[in-house]
Amino acid sequence: MFAIDTNILVYAHNLDSPRYQEAADFVERVIRQSGERNGHHIVGIPLQVCVEFVNVITRKTIEHSISLSEAVEIIRDYAEVVQAPIIFPKPTQLQTLLGLLEITTTRKKVFDVALAATLKDNRVEGLYTVNVDDFKGFDFLQVINPLD
Repeated sequence: MFAIDTNILVYAHNLDSPRYQEAADFVERVIRQSGERNGHHIVGIPLQVCVEFVNVITRKTIEHSISLSEAVEIIRDYAEVVQAPIIFPKPTQLQTLLGLLEITTTRKKVFDVALAATLKDNRVEGLYTVNVDDFKGFDFLQVINPLD
């Protein structure tokens, strides 16, 4: 399974983004059309990404921000209508996070490390993100920029 990072979802729902169409097409293809194969989902959305998405897409500093209620509906649609699996932190998250933070050199990566910890604990093998460099050093994770 792969996870989708916040930036991909934001681009896919920000009509003024120059990457809107390619991100929207990508999300449509991998989430809405892939579903399950051999009893396993192909793509999921981490809970942290859901929270970050709502925070970012509702900021008045981005072009074409949306209301909080619209952002909630988008996440609800992914979870309930499309039934994309939501990837939740496991009880082991804190220990995994602390272990990964021991090999991290900057506080600026704390949220990326938290996401990586969730993915590691859930045995998610890859992440689709535009910020590939932010996840270098996590050998357990295949990181791909699908918009390149």
